[in-house]
Amino acid sequence: MKLYELFGYDRHGTVSELNTALSKGKLGTKDVSFSALGFNAPAWVAASSMSILYSISGHQAPLAILIAFFFPMLVLAVCMVSLTRQAPSAGGIFTFCSRFLHPDIGCILGWTYAVACIAVTPMCALIGSEYIQALIPSLAGELNAKIIGTLLIVTFFAVSVRGVGVTAKLASTFLIFEIAVVAGLGFMGLIHPQVENLSFASMYSLQDAGGLAAIGPGVLFGVWMLANFDSAINYIEEARVPVRTVQRSLLIVLTSAFVIYSLAAIGWQYAVPVEHLASIVENGNGGPIAAVANVYLPPAMAWLALFVVITSACAGLQISSNSSARTLYRMSEEGHLPGAFSAVNRFKAPWFTLGLVSLLGIALLWWKPLDKIVWYYDVVTITLVLSYISALAAFMVMTWKQHKAFTATLLSIPALLALLVLAYIGYTAGANPVSPDDLYTAWYLGALSLLSGALIVLSGKRRRKAASFTVNTSAFTQE
Repeated sequence: MKLYELFGYDRHGTVSELNTALSKGKLGTKDVSFSALGFNAPAWVAASSMSILYSISGHQAPLAILIAFFFPMLVLAVCMVSLTRQAPSAGGIFTFCSRFLHPDIGCILGWTYAVACIAVTPMCALIGSEYIQALIPSLAGELNAKIIGTLLIVTFFAVSVRGVGVTAKLASTFLIFEIAVVAGLGFMGLIHPQVENLSFASMYSLQDAGGLAAIGPGVLFGVWMLANFDSAINYIEEARVPVRTVQRSLLIVLTSAFVIYSLAAIGWQYAVPVEHLASIVENGNGGPIAAVANVYLPPAMAWLALFVVITSACAGLQISSNSSARTLYRMSEEGHLPGAFSAVNRFKAPWFTLGLVSLLGIALLWWKPLDKIVWYYDVVTITLVLSYISALAAFMVMTWKQHKAFTATLLSIPALLALLVLAYIGYTAGANPVSPDDLYTAWYLGALSLLSGALIVLSGKRRRKAASFTVNTSAFTQE
């Protein structure tokens, strides 16, 4: 058996179409990849996270990203490539768990993944609002931030209901700006360094980092930076040669994020001393992006560092709402949610779930404004961890069903180790939060997500039981 066959890669495109009410055959590999990378939001992640990574790992920040890429994220991506072949569906996590674990578990974890995406929508709207206010100071104020965030969500709802083609084109446009600035500034650091006596080799030296124990916290943070590549799966029903397109996109998106952040982590050190980068606190000013941009760009272009974070937040908002909407659409198609959730419009977009996600996003935005941004981080972290763990568990169950014990064991070991790493991230999210006031908050939010998913399971069973009773009663009456 060849390696690509072992992992279920659809090399010859044997799966040419999926049964769906969405717009079939609309997206190519480029469209899906750009959309999923938009969910990762490279410019905003670089602005908000790179300084933290420098403060944790110092000069060895590129090493932390490298380790996180190969383990656990590449392991997770390969597992999802295999799952996508066996259970192709816009439901993603929901379908994987339903097929290989249990339908009820699939419903609960599918809802948990949807919650993660729903939380990202207002979070990105708030970040976009913060940077718009920084760019236009006359719009300052908490009320204005809420209004701007609401307008952003409404605007991208209007875009999304026009169909997935429009959504993908807009995401691609935003992403071009992000990559050009984030990676471009990294290249500038390499081409025209301003900091002397830096060793490229030392950036990847485990010994200089102080060993695995010392680099470990940076690796865990690198996992956060590389997450969300899996949103490519939510577009599988609208992709040309669906399985192969999404399998390629999963690996392309993860690798692209790795390359972008590696260029930034290396090149920015050559532009600005790493001690200064590590001390920067992102507060709507562009963070380390602005610090590096000030070195290479004229003052008249200082706005560019803020602008790319705005486009990044908008792309994340748009794609997160679409990912959640498509997950809920597929859950409805499989009978776990009311039929209205599977409604599509003339553009074959899931308008009802898009509208519902947008309304929930607006409600959260007004309930938890910008000063509560850590709350969104907690929700997204714990729900994504639960979703990824469930996907790895589904992969291991699938592997033991399809392969002999020796092969299944070899494939399961890296998946199990990746699962344990993600479980540890979930543990630290609650036990070691950024603020002591948020102790265990992530755990409570994760438990609440699982509990609400269980209530959806019970509601679905009651609804199906009532429908079955009605049908049986009608048949009895006719007889």
